[in-house]
Amino acid sequence: MNKKITIRTYSKYAKGHTHEHHQILIPIRGFIDLKLNGVTASVSYGDCVVIKAGCYHEFRAREDFRFLIIDVNELPNKLNTIIPLGEAANNYVKFVENQLEFHLTPSVEERMILLLFDILDMQDLSSKIDSRIKNTIQYINQDISKHYTIDELAQVAFLSPTQFKFLFNKNIKLTPLKYLAKMRMERAKILLNNTDLPITRISEEVGFVCPSSFTRCFSNHYGQSPKNYRIKC
Repeated sequence: MNKKITIRTYSKYAKGHTHEHHQILIPIRGFIDLKLNGVTASVSYGDCVVIKAGCYHEFRAREDFRFLIIDVNELPNKLNTIIPLGEAANNYVKFVENQLEFHLTPSVEERMILLLFDILDMQDLSSKIDSRIKNTIQYINQDISKHYTIDELAQVAFLSPTQFKFLFNKNIKLTPLKYLAKMRMERAKILLNNTDLPITRISEEVGFVCPSSFTRCFSNHYGQSPKNYRIKC
C-alpha cells in the first residue's frame, strides 16, 4: 500500500474494524468518541490520533465530522496514541487540507507526509521525560475535559502521590493540575480561533461546568475574555 492522504467525513456510528496499515487521524471539524483496543477517548480539532496496524477501533461522531486521514506502512518511533497539536502544527494541517484540492503527485504527497512526521515528532513528548510521566501525560491528553485527582494520576504512574508530584514537576516544570489547566486553555484558544462553536460549548469541551468559571480562567491566562479573543481573531 502506498502512502495516501485523504479527507473523510462521518456523521454517525461506524462499525469497528482493524487495518493492516497504520493510520493517522487528524480532526478538521467536529468531535468524535473513539474506542481504541477497548480504551475510549474523545478527540476534536487540535488533536492527532495515531492508530497502529492491527489496532481494533470504532467511533461515534457527535456531529458532522470531517478529518484528515493518512495511511502509511511505517510510523516514526514512539509516537503517543493521542498528540495535542500546537498552532504551527494546526497551520500545517490547514495547508495540507488546501493542497488536497489539487492533484498531488506521489513525490509531493510523500514529502508532505514526511514533514508532518517531523512536526509530530516535535509535538510529541521529549524522550528525556521519564516514561512514567509520559504515560500519565498521555492518559490526561486522552480527555482533558475530565476532572483528575492526584491519587488517580499517581496510580497511572505507579508512584505514591508525593513521588508523582515531585517527578511530574521535575519533568514538566508544572504541577499536574497546572499542566491540565494549560492544556485546557490551549485547546480553548484553538477552538475559539478555528470553529464557530458557542463559547458555552467550548467551555464544556475543555472541562468547565460553569461558563463563567471558564471565562475567568481564560481571562487570567490570556489577559482577555474568550469573547474578546474571538472578536480579535
